[in-house]
Amino acid sequence: MKADKHHHHHHHRGGRGHRRHDDQFTRGRKFSSEDLQLMLLALLEIQPSHGYELVKELDTRSGGYWKPSPGMVYPALTYIHEIGYASVSVHSNKKSYVLLPEGQEYLNEHREQADELLAMLVHLANKMKYIQGAMAADSDAPDQSGWLPEFLAARLALKRALLLKSAADVSEQKRIIAILNAAIEQIRQV
Repeated sequence: MKADKHHHHHHHRGGRGHRRHDDQFTRGRKFSSEDLQLMLLALLEIQPSHGYELVKELDTRSGGYWKPSPGMVYPALTYIHEIGYASVSVHSNKKSYVLLPEGQEYLNEHREQADELLAMLVHLANKMKYIQGAMAADSDAPDQSGWLPEFLAARLALKRALLLKSAADVSEQKRIIAILNAAIEQIRQV
């Protein structure tokens, strides 16, 4: 029973329910337990880790914006272990978790969502920097990590443009879909 509890959650909104995250954070809510499990699997794929290393890694990746407590992370790791997604070995009282083939398979099935979640941590780190005004005035400096004011302005302008088209008729919606799909293609190109 326990094992299939977290297969349902992912499929509302056409299987991509994760764009809601940005709103979640502005309203002060956090990632779901399924999100956390997926992020832990993604981090274990990079390297086997102890629980506290994973807590630290999530904190670091989000630039301190999201500090999951051991009280959240440890039960999630125990669960991942119980359902056979990771193995545990104990050395001098420290548990080290290693991703198992079943965990890898689940991660591969939910790869897009896992990538989105890890990208969200980077997004939050940038948000944190932005909020703290840590960005230098000459933000065009090539080594500058963080958001250019123009980048934020462009994102905001897109959101507003779409909001103003909320009442668009079918043909207008189709026109916008084509524009957005073309933009998405180009943005995704590396």
